[in-house]
Amino acid sequence: MESSDAKAPDEEIVLESLEKICKSQEISGSQRLQDFLTYVVTETLEGRGGQIFGKTIAEDVYKRPPSSGADSSNLVRVDAGRLRRALEAYYNGDGATDRIRFVIDPGQYAVRFETRFQTPPERTGNRRTFLIGALVCLVLLVGGVLGYVLLQISGLQEARNPAPAKGLSSVQREVLLNRSPATLEAVDLATQARSLIFPASNPARLTATRGMFERAIELDPNYSGGHAGLAQIVGLQSFLVPAGDERDVLIGLGFRHAQKALDLSPASPWTHSALGWMEFVRGNIDAARSYSLHAVEIDPDDLDVLNFDSLIGIFSGDFDHVVKSANPANFPGRDLSRHVFTVAYAIAKFHLGDYQAAVEALNQAASLGGPSSSISFAYLIAAHHKSGNEAMAGKLLGDFVASRPNSRVEIVLRRLFAHSDDADTLFDALAEAGWQSSEQ
Repeated sequence: MESSDAKAPDEEIVLESLEKICKSQEISGSQRLQDFLTYVVTETLEGRGGQIFGKTIAEDVYKRPPSSGADSSNLVRVDAGRLRRALEAYYNGDGATDRIRFVIDPGQYAVRFETRFQTPPERTGNRRTFLIGALVCLVLLVGGVLGYVLLQISGLQEARNPAPAKGLSSVQREVLLNRSPATLEAVDLATQARSLIFPASNPARLTATRGMFERAIELDPNYSGGHAGLAQIVGLQSFLVPAGDERDVLIGLGFRHAQKALDLSPASPWTHSALGWMEFVRGNIDAARSYSLHAVEIDPDDLDVLNFDSLIGIFSGDFDHVVKSANPANFPGRDLSRHVFTVAYAIAKFHLGDYQAAVEALNQAASLGGPSSSISFAYLIAAHHKSGNEAMAGKLLGDFVASRPNSRVEIVLRRLFAHSDDADTLFDALAEAGWQSSEQ
């Protein structure tokens, strides 16, 4: 198999390949990446590849005219990077045998088409040529069988040793290992800690996870993920202590680390998510929503970003937004274990008065591996009570009291909700079911 980019392939072949890639698992879940790729391929085919710039993509793909005043350059660069990685993954998998390859070189937006073809053997009729051809076929056949076996072995090894969580590509990991092992360790540690944040109502869990982010910062103070993760953890811890000097210190610490993450990586979705959360902690709801929505916009596929976006939505009272954005049905085939947005979706249903749907969503969240906590337990009791299932509500309440006698869920939730009426909606329902208030 050889490749050449000397001559552009037939337009029909290009469009067929474009359709196949847009349906691939690498980008089928992201409409924006599909639109991005379709735009740059089409413009290149039309001979306008040299006229594709970040601002033209922002205007034509993202529908952001210059008059909007928004700077979309970072967003375009981030999406271009995501698209390059997605194409690399596609051509290393299902697209390995595609007749052409789409290449978007770093610093460019136009597509370069690499044509891939088989070099046919010359038909000379010579016996020597025939024997060589037969030998080549035999080698290819044996190689194909061996390749298939090795592929199966590789697949088994991959299943036993899954790739690290979303963060670095294999190439980036290899470069870091040889250049900065400490940075690689910091990234791995922060990525692991990020997946362990929830359920966040457990103080011991938050303390342990905080230590992991602090260690990541020690290993590499210039890695933004360590600072962003620490900001989110400290922000969560601040709700476990009453108003006063201790809480003020935590909030100040978290905000400084969020700002540090912004200095180090201004286009990172994790950075914007951390800033959004810390603005919420500081009581700046509009700024919190703005940063959080920007984080989701930068990378809609980052479910950890969605976790904090859903928390901001719930505790600021934007339940309609959470129902729309955090529905687990929006993420078919994704691993939703430990993702708190699955619980937030159920809570939003409760506050919108759809109590039976809240019960079903809470049960679904548990089945998907969503974090189980005193908060989800309390909402399950209230949702059963409001939907008329008094027997189940009473049973669950008895279980709650027996298993969590010292729960501070009411105190914490009343600190989290920006509007006291939203907290009252839950605890009034719980009181009707027999809940004894622990508010101090």
